Amino acid sequence: MTSLATLEANKVVARRLAEEVFSQGNMQTFEEVFADTYVNHTMPVPGIPGTKAGFKQVVLATRAAFPDVRVDVKDVVAEGEFAVFRDEVHATSRGEFMGVPPNGKQIAWTEIHFLRISGGRIVEHWANFDQVGILRQLGVIP
Repeated sequence: MTSLATLEANKVVARRLAEEVFSQGNMQTFEEVFADTYVNHTMPVPGIPGTKAGFKQVVLATRAAFPDVRVDVKDVVAEGEFAVFRDEVHATSRGEFMGVPPNGKQIAWTEIHFLRISGGRIVEHWANFDQVGILRQLGVIP
């Protein structure tokens, strides 16, 4: 049985991923919340491994494309060694994103993240986000 303190700590880890890593670009927090054995189960990005180093590339590329990215956490739930959070992201296209040139458009999308946390660190991660909505807002698809 997982203690209430551990469940609350797992919620804090989830919020730190959204608020400190993505919104603030704090790579010290990245090192603190991700285990070296981290596995990303989310849709693979060509050429980027599903590892801690690979996810770091994803974070840095996202922040380069959208330097003002803001992740607003709407809900966080924890059960056992899992934490789930739902968020809304707001950003402005200022750099290339997955081959799409910047266009200065402000865009928004929603996400759901499912994290397995062990010893206060994220060891596995699944995410679902509105890729089609992002591409539409960037003008890539109608």
